[in-house]
Amino acid sequence: MSLQLKEEFIDNHIDCIWCIKFHPFKQIFASSGSDAKIIIWEYNKSILNYKKTSILEKTHKSTIRSLDWDYSGKYLAASSFDNSISIWKILNENSPYSFACISVLDSSDSEIKSVSWSLNGEFIACCSRKGNIWIYEKDEDDFNTEDFICKSTFEGHKGDVKMVKFSPKEDILFSCGFDETIKIWDLDYSKDDFILINTLKNHCGTVWYIEFNKNDNKFFTCSDDKSIIMWGIDFNCGEEKEEKNAYENVVKLYVIENLHRRPIYCCVLSSDEKYIFTASNDGDIGIVEINGDKMKLIGKEKNAHNKYNVNCICINKNENEILSCGDDCSIKIWKFIE
Repeated sequence: MSLQLKEEFIDNHIDCIWCIKFHPFKQIFASSGSDAKIIIWEYNKSILNYKKTSILEKTHKSTIRSLDWDYSGKYLAASSFDNSISIWKILNENSPYSFACISVLDSSDSEIKSVSWSLNGEFIACCSRKGNIWIYEKDEDDFNTEDFICKSTFEGHKGDVKMVKFSPKEDILFSCGFDETIKIWDLDYSKDDFILINTLKNHCGTVWYIEFNKNDNKFFTCSDDKSIIMWGIDFNCGEEKEEKNAYENVVKLYVIENLHRRPIYCCVLSSDEKYIFTASNDGDIGIVEINGDKMKLIGKEKNAHNKYNVNCICINKNENEILSCGDDCSIKIWKFIE
């Protein structure tokens, strides 16, 4: 099992690249980093490769740490260390795509580390270095706007919150961070607000990333402790409980310790969910095989970004390609060889 380098893009971002996100169904992806720019890449059939087609800039003044496409594929959200979130809209349905910034949400707090869309696009969640989580809700009172209003602000963790991520099935929000925990938040309709329903603490270091499977009955987390944990959600935890309460009954299924030599920043599932790939501060990309409720390290791409940190990886599910980015300011596209 190995990764074969297909393409490498350099000299586009002028500083560390922190995030890459593939569009949910179009052959485009977005990248962002410390240069406060978002670059849009489109697949060009004439050259059989991706090409830089748009640069979204001058909206943020500092590092753009996180990107997230909404499930409709019409909107892209970006979170920045300048305390704000920008929302971009695709203006046309066919290539070449053009974008417009339709809203900037100001948290007035501190560096915004992560942003996530809910399944129906009604909510946007973000989190900060100071431990706070914000939930923004689409402004339904104005039918002519695509703006969002702040619904909730609460202290989610003790210290830096590294990631927020909505469940792919419903309005359940997960968060993780410096306090070594994963927290699960449910929308309580009686209070019209999100409430904490579960706290998981099995890592021994900062938790960086959360990855869900398609059925939302398993998820994976990675950490400074160099481990990856597979978690199971028991949706058959009792007939008297509502389905959402299943998130109160999460069990640790399997853990691989010392998977890397240094902290693991990101983990993503392959399209068929037989493998999970990990990105690490040690410069390597790990290849982990999933067999039921067990995992096994089966390979590594050493020095994937020339001994620099691998900050993020994502999957092009149309081609089962793996994209990675790092502190060497490059983006690489890999083919997985089974």
